[in-house]
Amino acid sequence: MPRVVARLYDPRRAEIYQRLGLVTISSTTWGAQRIRELLTHSELDPVFTFGSGEVSLLSIEILPQLVGRQVRHLTIPGEMQVLAITRQGQAFIPLTGTEMQAGDTIHLAILASSMDRFKDLIGFS
Repeated sequence: MPRVVARLYDPRRAEIYQRLGLVTISSTTWGAQRIRELLTHSELDPVFTFGSGEVSLLSIEILPQLVGRQVRHLTIPGEMQVLAITRQGQAFIPLTGTEMQAGDTIHLAILASSMDRFKDLIGFS
């Protein structure tokens, strides 16, 4: 089945195309979002969002308070899940018992509505 993607210069037209079932990409909207990300960057900014921002993908360097803790401590079914760990330049999918180590980067999916809970869980202020 053919797939159509429409590149838009006027993001106001995206809704019309989406109602017609077309996937849209607006370089104007994407560029504005990227500039905002660069200006407001923090360690907990999403790398990618899904849907309308309900689920975010985060990549964060392991915080000292998480060293030695297991992946299960950052797993809340339906709210947050560690998808991968990058350790010494190599990524892998961890088991729930995998211990996080200094220098690790964790990649996790999290509900936007659970960000405050995540910050509390990791002691991020």
